[in-house]
Amino acid sequence: MARSMARARRDAAERELGATAASRTTAAWLAAVFCATLLAAAAAEHASHLAARGGKASGGWPQAYDAIRLVPTWAQLSRVRTVSDAWALVPELREIAEYEDALEDTSLLSAAILPRAQLVLTKFAGAGNEQVYVGRGGELYYRPDVDYITGRAFLSTDRLALRAAGGAAWEAPPAPDPRPAIRALRDALDARGIRLLVVPIPVKPVLQAGALAGQAHDAYAVHNPSYARFLDGLRADGIHVYDPTRDVGALQRPYLRADSHWTPRAMEAAAAGVARHVSAEGSGPPQAPVLYKRRPKRVANVGDVAAMLKLSPGDPLTAPEVVEIHEVVRRDGTPWRPTRTARVLLLGDSFTNIYSLGAMGWGEGAGLAEQLSYALQEPVDRIALNAGGARAAREALAQALARGEDRLAGKDVVIYTFAARELFSGDWRVFDMPCVSAPPAGRGEARRRRCRRGAVDASGAALRAVSRLHNRAACDRHPAGRPADVAGGSCRVHVGYA
Repeated sequence: MARSMARARRDAAERELGATAASRTTAAWLAAVFCATLLAAAAAEHASHLAARGGKASGGWPQAYDAIRLVPTWAQLSRVRTVSDAWALVPELREIAEYEDALEDTSLLSAAILPRAQLVLTKFAGAGNEQVYVGRGGELYYRPDVDYITGRAFLSTDRLALRAAGGAAWEAPPAPDPRPAIRALRDALDARGIRLLVVPIPVKPVLQAGALAGQAHDAYAVHNPSYARFLDGLRADGIHVYDPTRDVGALQRPYLRADSHWTPRAMEAAAAGVARHVSAEGSGPPQAPVLYKRRPKRVANVGDVAAMLKLSPGDPLTAPEVVEIHEVVRRDGTPWRPTRTARVLLLGDSFTNIYSLGAMGWGEGAGLAEQLSYALQEPVDRIALNAGGARAAREALAQALARGEDRLAGKDVVIYTFAARELFSGDWRVFDMPCVSAPPAGRGEARRRRCRRGAVDASGAALRAVSRLHNRAACDRHPAGRPADVAGGSCRVHVGYA
């Protein structure tokens, strides 16, 4: 979820870039001081590198010299015959940016200075950094979450145009409007007789902004101005929606203190709400009960937002938070596992994986998919990825179908969850969901679930047309075509369509 500090700092600079007027004398002095600062930083980095290795240079060169790898070798230069050969040896902007990010993120000098500087800013000025807002009482907020409620309406024409023109220079422009992607997913599922349930998960400032704006703001939900219009539009299109804002907001402190995610109780409340919708809509005959049960367990961890501050260990803001999770197990005590043959498929992100993936530090076996299984008392299949926001799970599903791996076989309902901040800042590219084969006539209504190839093929043609338009926009931003490839003199930018 979290961006690198270097990337966040660069994005902030691009947003706030302006024009500055200065006399020639002032400009010359500023340039001299700037150059001297750069040289001093480089010298200090070299000294820190040697000091870390006991004064011996045998431990390798400082990372700054990794830039040499971007320079063509003599062997490569000797094979240059044409201008295109020479152009192919020029480092790409992506490679340069990755080098700069790695240099800043792993700098020994930064590691020595930043925690101390951040401590001063946080303790005496209550300031965070490019990714973190510090609230009263040590409450921490992820900046994109705050931007979601304080920014422009995400469906406004100017906001959509601004985001479509953004993104890194070497990447295809993002798709800012979530509605075409959700409609395309609905159409692909409808062609298979599968129902879609959309579940936008409210982020922390929506329901717990009191530490930023006063305790009175915890009494009501504050979404982005376009949120109600977005939900109404989906419902008008016949798409089923469950908004967990009310159920989660009914709890006291539904989010972790120094993390961007919800508490176990809030997640369990949302899982119960999803289960009610799945059961009430009657997506198909439920499977035989498995009789899942839960067992409590206490876990402690440092929140992801606290880690973004890069403070020294021992600071109160980085103190571990203790919560009680409820691990879901089968009746015989064996751990819960996603089931490919389940009638319910959950698409999610880190809000699904927290309390489920041990690598996140908040325990295992107690995530959203597990709690949904417990609430439904039946197996659930899951595709959930932490990185990639709203597009990652859809893309993973599309890629599986393209490989011939039918993750939709036997499904009655697909539950698509995503953090609400993705509506404001996510990349909503459309992915084709190709037909794999008709699912076997195993249990009930096989004819209804059989993939209607004509409908999917027509949808695929439309999506490929969108792909061509999206690529044309990307080529307009990159006339040289180098961000992806140049074939036959035409620019082709890969944007992930099947």
